This record gives sequence, structure tokens and C-alpha cells, in this order.
Amino acid sequence: MKTSERLMRKKVLKETAARINKISLHHPVRVGIDGISASGKTTFADDLVTYLEALGRNVIRASIDGFHNTPEVRYQKGKYSINGYVEDSFNYDAVIDHVLEPLGPEGELKYKKSQYDFVASEETKLSHEIACSNSVLLFDGVMLFNDFISHHFDYKIYVDASFDTIMERAIERDSERLGGEEELMKKYNDRYIPGQQFYISKHEPHQKADLIIDNNDYNVPFIRPL
Repeated sequence: MKTSERLMRKKVLKETAARINKISLHHPVRVGIDGISASGKTTFADDLVTYLEALGRNVIRASIDGFHNTPEVRYQKGKYSINGYVEDSFNYDAVIDHVLEPLGPEGELKYKKSQYDFVASEETKLSHEIACSNSVLLFDGVMLFNDFISHHFDYKIYVDASFDTIMERAIERDSERLGGEEELMKKYNDRYIPGQQFYISKHEPHQKADLIIDNNDYNVPFIRPL
């Protein structure tokens, strides 16, 4: 990464952390970081931790990937079903019960970062943890700003990238895990991309976002005007 690119990325991360740090609540600030697959939301969230900690905030990192449904539920409508992807991929009730409500206005601060390991296809063995009231939750994942859970986030960030961009990244990142490039292309073209296009059309995450990060270039993200 060039020095100019590193400075640009640092500037965006620093500005994002500053905006979050200004939010004053009597419970942890629950930040949702949405975006299509391979848009770079997980990397952005991971990098953001350092900048929030520099401001004296305790950061909790969690992801929708820790709350997949079992394969039997995820694929009950078919391996390449668009509706199945949108409706059955994630256990939103568990996200609310284990993370969002415990860290919310009426919560007791006792939370669990993950419930299910979708790679190992088994429940995670994580214990509950106790959050500080001034903590910041950075919770990333696809299709987060749906009508069922979006209102549980106190601040919403949408990490945006084109579908052409994310396909290039997905081939490099996920081909081995998804059974090779051909199988990856089929899953993305038949299930993931149509599902996320449907989600965007129905739930309009860009309109719900408090901040939009254009992340078509990992090294040179920028904050897009709302």
C-alpha cells in the first residue's frame, strides 16, 4: 500500500471512530456494519477497533457469521434458493437474544459473541461475557439492516462495493472454501448475489445508514455523502 493510500484509509477510519465516539448512551453503542459479500466490511470493522481503542473505548467484535442457522435450515428450500438464502441463512432471534438486547437500553450487559460455527457445523462453546456500559459493539454482516433487527443498532454503517468488484474478491478469497471457482461462481450468481439484490431492493440499507463507506478500493475508501 502506498503512503498516500495508507493516509487516506487512516483518515476514513479515524473519522468513523470519531463519529461513533460522539454517541453518548447509558449502554454500549451498538454499531451495525452492513454490506454485500466481500465488500470489505469485516476488514473495515477489524481495522476500526484500533481507532476506537485509541479513544479509550472498549470494543466488542462480533459478526452475523457467528449466528448462521444449521445446514438443514439454511438449505431447506434448496442449495441455490434465493428465498432460502434471504430468509433462512441466519438466526436473527439468537442475534437479538445473545447480543443486541443484552447490550441495549434494557439489557444486563451479559452477552455472547457467537452461537454457531458454520464452518465446523456445530454450536460454538463460547461463554457469556460482561460488557462495560461505555463499550462499542462492532457487529458486521450481510443483510443486517433488515426490518427485523435494524432498529436494534444505534449507528449503522454501510460498506459499499459493486457486484463486479465483490466477484473478483470472492474468487480470490472463497474459491477453496466453497468447492472451487466454478462452484463459487454458481453460488454467487444463483444464490448470493440475487439474494442480496433482493435484500437491497426491499430493505434499502443505503437509506437506513448513518454512514456509507465506498470501499471499491480497499486501500482508498472514502465517505460517501448521504
